[in-house]
Amino acid sequence: MPVRSIVTFVQPAEVNTAHPALALTFGWASALSAQAVVLTFTVDVTGAGEGDAPQNFDKTRADILALADTAGASCTVVDRSSFAYGIGEVFADHMKVADIGVLRGRHGPLTGERLLVDAALFDSGRPLILAPSAVALTPPRRALIAWDGTHAAARAMQDTLSLLAPGSEAIVARVTDDKALRMDQSGIEAAHHLARHGVKAEFRELARNGREVYDALVQAAQAAKCDLMAAGAVRHSPVHDILFGSVTARVLEGDCDLPILLSA
Repeated sequence: MPVRSIVTFVQPAEVNTAHPALALTFGWASALSAQAVVLTFTVDVTGAGEGDAPQNFDKTRADILALADTAGASCTVVDRSSFAYGIGEVFADHMKVADIGVLRGRHGPLTGERLLVDAALFDSGRPLILAPSAVALTPPRRALIAWDGTHAAARAMQDTLSLLAPGSEAIVARVTDDKALRMDQSGIEAAHHLARHGVKAEFRELARNGREVYDALVQAAQAAKCDLMAAGAVRHSPVHDILFGSVTARVLEGDCDLPILLSA
């Protein structure tokens, strides 16, 4: 299913051409003929800036629409009209009726934005893209898909398909000597599945060699000149509302220079 709607978030004080989530959303929406939906309200106080008063929202909306127009993207701007729900619930509700969500990754998320990521991953049922600071303005043509045979990895593979045009390339990558899982031939079959959808795909085993799984995946993606990495997102513990698995936690630190698709 092609991507026809992308929802993202920006704080009013941070609206500018350099905002990673805005730039990626508008670039991909323009290229994919998709509708961009931008939520904007304050979740973290980072210094002086515009607040959420009606008159300020009017200016914020005008600024966002101007950026979208420059990028050639169709855009709707939404503020937080109801305070009956938490900020994560508001964002997740919009993601439920969109194809993908986008949030910034590098140098974040901040405390409030972490709540948005929390809900986006585990309450929306939709994939989330974390945008790096240096954003590629065009959709991916070569993706590395992390594979460990879990349902989250399968979701990530399927969600990546919606972004890859026929003729694109994908690497299905399994990090060996990680956790003991019954892999069988599932990684190879995953590559065959992608190929049946018109994607040139291959399966690779990556030796961990004492590295963290995340580092092994990122280094392989960079070496293969991929422009997207995809992985399943896992919540390991109910002790807090959001305790992530090791790979997911590293992804959220935002130190990767590639957009990363996460699916739960």
